Amino acid sequence: MHHLTRKTGSSLRLHRQINPFCSPARRNALIARCLTPAMAPLTVISPQPEAVEFRVARDGSLNAWVKLRNTWSGQVAYKMKTTAPKDYTIKPASGSIRQGEFHDVQIIRKSPEEGGSPDSSKKVKFLVQAAGVTTQAQKLLLYAADKGKAAGRTKFWDSIPKEDLQEQQLPVKMPSEEPEEFEDALEVPYDAEQSVDATISELWKARKARSQEFKGDDEADDGHVGGAGAGRGAAETFEAPRNNTGRKGDGRGDGTEAGEKDRPDRMSVPRKGYGGGKLTDQDVDDIVGRMTKIGPDGKPVVQVLPRPTGSAPPGFEGPEPATSSPSLGPSPAPDVPAERKPLQLNTVHKAQRHDVVLQGHSRPVTYVAFDAAGKTLYTCGKDKLVIAWSVPDGECLRKYEGHRGAVWACSLNNDEGLLLTCGADNFVLLWEAASASLLYEVELPGVVRCVEWSHGLCLRFACCCNGFKAKPAAVSVFELATLGAAFSSRCCTSIEVPTMPSAATQVAWAGPYWEWLCSLHDGGLIIFWNALTGSELTRLTAHKEMVSRIAFPNEGRLMVSCGRQDMEVRLWCLAREKEDSEGSSDFEDLEGENPVPELMRNFVCDRALNCVAVRPSLTFADAASEDAEGGDCTVLAGGGQDARDVALVGAGTDVDQFEPLPLRFARVSDSGAPGLEHCPAEGPWDPKLRKGGHFGPIHALAFSPDARICASGSEDGNVRLREFS
Repeated sequence: MHHLTRKTGSSLRLHRQINPFCSPARRNALIARCLTPAMAPLTVISPQPEAVEFRVARDGSLNAWVKLRNTWSGQVAYKMKTTAPKDYTIKPASGSIRQGEFHDVQIIRKSPEEGGSPDSSKKVKFLVQAAGVTTQAQKLLLYAADKGKAAGRTKFWDSIPKEDLQEQQLPVKMPSEEPEEFEDALEVPYDAEQSVDATISELWKARKARSQEFKGDDEADDGHVGGAGAGRGAAETFEAPRNNTGRKGDGRGDGTEAGEKDRPDRMSVPRKGYGGGKLTDQDVDDIVGRMTKIGPDGKPVVQVLPRPTGSAPPGFEGPEPATSSPSLGPSPAPDVPAERKPLQLNTVHKAQRHDVVLQGHSRPVTYVAFDAAGKTLYTCGKDKLVIAWSVPDGECLRKYEGHRGAVWACSLNNDEGLLLTCGADNFVLLWEAASASLLYEVELPGVVRCVEWSHGLCLRFACCCNGFKAKPAAVSVFELATLGAAFSSRCCTSIEVPTMPSAATQVAWAGPYWEWLCSLHDGGLIIFWNALTGSELTRLTAHKEMVSRIAFPNEGRLMVSCGRQDMEVRLWCLAREKEDSEGSSDFEDLEGENPVPELMRNFVCDRALNCVAVRPSLTFADAASEDAEGGDCTVLAGGGQDARDVALVGAGTDVDQFEPLPLRFARVSDSGAPGLEHCPAEGPWDPKLRKGGHFGPIHALAFSPDARICASGSEDGNVRLREFS
């Protein structure tokens, strides 16, 4: 017998005995396996418990729960395997966990009907493997996997070296044959349908008995005088014995009747009708039925109720009817019942709609943005302030004071609760959004015109700045790191002039997986870049002269742009899905072809445009559908006459040029091609019902996440919140 020994990182020795009489192939395989370095023990993830403990559920199935907690200083990816994948289901079998968080993994044994093995005595093993996420490419692959792309998960695990992979085997504990004491209640046979039927039957029996009791009380009181008393609490009541089930009186009568003296064991009982006691559902239905009747034309009509027969209650007898006399001639004819006439309802005039006006900036507003919940609005202005407002009441929550120049843009990381702002003082400031405390600052060469957090990547943002003296203009990507309570930053990607044709006025993340950067330049040019390498992917001449602004919905392969000189709004598709060999659709590979922008819809406005916003829930299927017409507002555009022209020559004849321009899907009347059209002047867009508006050109627009509210910031320093109908 030959002995081979291998040493792992924890100084453990593994001895394998190889039979000298086995086949050469088998012998070589065993030798190679013994010489392969063992994986490191699992330290980045802590499984709780450290065993797979199965329990019997109410339906008789076996399941177990394992909590995987991230104990590493960064993001960790994991996957769980089993030696019997046909007999057990693991949900989820793989995923990624952020620092300090945990995932719950459920393991379910399949029944024979689901394809599982009927032999439960077969031994099974479970293995947990994990690896730290250290590179930007790995984070991007995991983000694609979270979006449902299996190729991203496969490429991630292929990129992990064997020496960086950690694993731990979890022992299996099956439930004992003798149930524990606390499980006795679960073993009792339970018939849900029978229990529900029994409960319903008991409720109906109790309700019927109570109804019969009320009916008996009412019949017993037919001979008594009822009605409402002079005041509450003025009636005399009797104290009933404890073994009686009589109803408690409400004290509405003037006193007890003689008939009640024969029943000292009962309390005062409400009289028949609606004068005493609490109204039941049947009483309410009876009242509504008498008051409201529907005529043959389907409209409510007035019904004349007949006068009740018999004696009226005391105090309601009315005047004595006139008696006939021989000297006065024959008695008059009886009154004819009044004809039913339609109920005349008062015409309710439509009230004017008032926008919620946020007056906190002393200079023009440059940027507006909602948080993910749509409950907070962040506004930037040239007065060096960033203000947070509550939505929709418009209360000022907090102010972020730290910039020494105009603030041009802001971006909120909803997961971490961090706010980025940039301004003319050449700084990007990092704030804690909830407390408005300044955490960190990044200095750039020139004026920072735009900043935006990355999508799905931890603490990474893109920004663009102008040049200053010998330092050129650039588009940069920074990554922040935490060192205890302090922050640090490093520049991952920098694209400078002359690689860029001119300084960028806006930078944004784009693409199916938000893996591209796009920047706006002079001449109506939009350039797409690789966010990881900084290489140029493609160029798009979107408008004439200058592109004012671009916006993206939640789906990053759709883009909306607007131009100031051509006064046009355009909807673009940046990447189309392709059909693979198996028939399922997928996007281009992450390392594959460049974006190919295609114009889908457009609209020419009647004013110069400064900004544009798109409904966050817009999908490619809705935008590409040829039958999509009408509906709600999809795109908002804003602008108007330049501020200097307004001051010199007046605002002109168009009174609505400083209002947001709502657009929706439509067909072009000439060619029938898909396009955009102005929403009709109804509801919030009706100028007759709308009161007030901006007094200068609009510089910023934003939709709330649910697209029920829009925000607009203007040259007049005001922000207006408008709620859609």
